[in-house]
Amino acid sequence: MNKLLVALIAGAFATAAAAQTAAPAAAPDAAPVTKSEAMKEKSKTVDAVTNANVDQAGARDTAAQQKKNTAESKKVAKPTAAQKKADAAAATAGGVATTGTAATAAQDKKNTAASKEVAKEKVNLGTPAAEKAMEKAAKP
Repeated sequence: MNKLLVALIAGAFATAAAAQTAAPAAAPDAAPVTKSEAMKEKSKTVDAVTNANVDQAGARDTAAQQKKNTAESKKVAKPTAAQKKADAAAATAGGVATTGTAATAAQDKKNTAASKEVAKEKVNLGTPAAEKAMEKAAKP
């Protein structure tokens, strides 16, 4: 067992030492690349990748369609102020507001008038008949 542990530890040290050695030198037959040449190569690579991604996403087709849609929409005349007012009046059911504070107040007045027309019933809660009616109404 001890020999196995010694072998494992020795193997770990050997692996660590091999990992710390210098990498092999590059082939000397290649000419040194200048900074501007490196930038040109990098630019070509970036352009190629960018154009490939754009083509995959269909962005050029989308841009062409948007340009076509914009051109068609500019052919349609813009509505005049009178047309806008007419559209607004039509949307509010002939110029009468159906929502908002004014409509709510008008509905409240109608509800109040309707409730005043209904006769009030006087209920004497202390009577046995009223208690039976309440019990009956409370049962499902």
